[in-house]
Amino acid sequence: MKVLNYELRYSVSDIAKLLDVDRKLIKDWAYHFSDYLNSKANPPKGIEREFTSDDLCTLSYVLMYWEDDPDIENIKYGLNSDSQFEYPFTQIAIEATPIFREFSEEFVDSNAWMIGGMAEIQEKITLADSYKKAGDTLVHNGIDDYNIDFIYPAIFNYRHAIELYLKHILIGKINTLPNEGKIHNLKVLYTEFKELLSESFNVTPPRWFENIILAFVDFDPTGTTFRYGTSIKSDEMFIDLYHIKKMMTWFAESIHNVDAEIKNNHR
Repeated sequence: MKVLNYELRYSVSDIAKLLDVDRKLIKDWAYHFSDYLNSKANPPKGIEREFTSDDLCTLSYVLMYWEDDPDIENIKYGLNSDSQFEYPFTQIAIEATPIFREFSEEFVDSNAWMIGGMAEIQEKITLADSYKKAGDTLVHNGIDDYNIDFIYPAIFNYRHAIELYLKHILIGKINTLPNEGKIHNLKVLYTEFKELLSESFNVTPPRWFENIILAFVDFDPTGTTFRYGTSIKSDEMFIDLYHIKKMMTWFAESIHNVDAEIKNNHR
């Protein structure tokens, strides 16, 4: 499988393949239009040429107007007006850009977000909150737009949030569960959760809390019903979006309270 170019640094061969031209032509263009390319496109002898996404746009523009007897000055005139950074020349750079990228200066003041590394999510409860909030947003949009397209994704996000909330609380014993905790069965997770509450605090979850779990156990025990749109075991059922949003808010608050108590007890 081809390795994606996350650095957005292109060799002569890369550019030649993207533009479907001969490698020698890329080198000729780099010579003729050096003022419009990054300095590494024309490096000292013995160093490999390196092109950027902007260079790709520039060379795409050059290709458009290159002929057997090219008018190089006219092409430079177009480049001076930054026409290379307009459609359709930017299209090939967009198509060549992976959806995940390494950091670059062009991300400054753009709608870019960091994932992994220093931005790695440390606790499942944080990720669970994110899925819960995503469910809230989808419910809000579904209600405002009266759009059924939001419903299954909203319920899936809520269901996945519940799974992550339970796994966060069970973090100390998750590896003792079947398949080393790599399970999605809410019934199994909830059984372990109840045992933990009983052993640690001598309490049982309130009925409303358990009812949320049991409803998902009935309709989506392993996380496939609303993810893949598989058949629901019963006839038509109705869901009150305001109600599920409120119940999920209560559920999330309860999990955070349990998490705080566990942390207090381990100080």
